Amino acid sequence: MLEEVKREKNVEEELKNLDWKGFEKAVQEIFELNEFKVKRNFRFKTKRRYEIDLIAIKDRFNFCVDCKRFGKGRYKKSEILKAIKKQEERNKELKKFLRSNMIAKESLKIKSMKFYPLIVTLFEEEVIKENQTFVVPVWKLNSFLNEVENYIDL
Repeated sequence: MLEEVKREKNVEEELKNLDWKGFEKAVQEIFELNEFKVKRNFRFKTKRRYEIDLIAIKDRFNFCVDCKRFGKGRYKKSEILKAIKKQEERNKELKKFLRSNMIAKESLKIKSMKFYPLIVTLFEEEVIKENQTFVVPVWKLNSFLNEVENYIDL
């Protein structure tokens, strides 16, 4: 299946049969194929408890990733916008947490405190970027990572 992702084949049919854990694992493997170090289900606490599906780190690129398996529905755009808002809050709180917790920062081997919020979806969505958050379908993730410098202002 990941070979198909590398070749940018439409893998929605394969991935829609996975549960949320399987979907997160597939997204993790795509990041790892692109030489990112990945931490799954990262939990931390600032003003409240948070969990981030994946933290993916490579050189100066740190992604705070939320994996979403939205179906094809009528209210999907509003759900994506809600997810973006939550992801940006988690991203902001993660930076606060890492500034005050050097052990966590060192264990993640973070070189830069710049984190990019990213939502990886099962299907292509109408929204591709909102505020600072990118919304990328899983079948385009490999391409996005290969060309990340074209999308992100460094």
